Amino acid sequence: MRPIVHDFERWRAAVLPTLLPSEPLAAAIRYYKDHHDALFRFIDDPLVAIDNSPTEREFQNVAKLRLNMLFAGSTEGAHRACVLLGIIATCRAQGVPAQAYLAWAFERLGTHRDVFDLPLEAMTPTAFKKTLG
Repeated sequence: MRPIVHDFERWRAAVLPTLLPSEPLAAAIRYYKDHHDALFRFIDDPLVAIDNSPTEREFQNVAKLRLNMLFAGSTEGAHRACVLLGIIATCRAQGVPAQAYLAWAFERLGTHRDVFDLPLEAMTPTAFKKTLG
C-alpha cells in the first residue's frame, strides 16, 4: 500500500502547480495534503478501517428522515427526533441495547455530575457499554 501512497504523493506534487487555485481538483489536492496523516492512518494501524461506509450509510438514513420531517410539528421537534435517531444509530453501531441505554441516560440526565459523579463523556453509548460488563 505504501508504494501506491508514494505514487499518489508524487502525482499530487506534480499536478498541483499546474492548476489554478480556484479549480476543484486543486481544492481536492490541497485537502489531501492538509489531511494526509488522518486519511492514510489505516496503512499503519490495522485497527483503523479504510473507510467509514457503514457509519455513513447509517447517518444517510438520519439525514433523509430529517428532510422528511419538515412537517414534524415544529423545527425543534424535527431536530429532537433526529438527535434521538442519531443516538439510536450510535447504539446500534456499538451493539448497545438502545432502550436500556436511553433509560440509563435519562435517569442521569442533568444530574450526571452532581448525583452520579459522571463526566459528560461517561454518558455516551460507548461508555454505557462498558458498564454492562
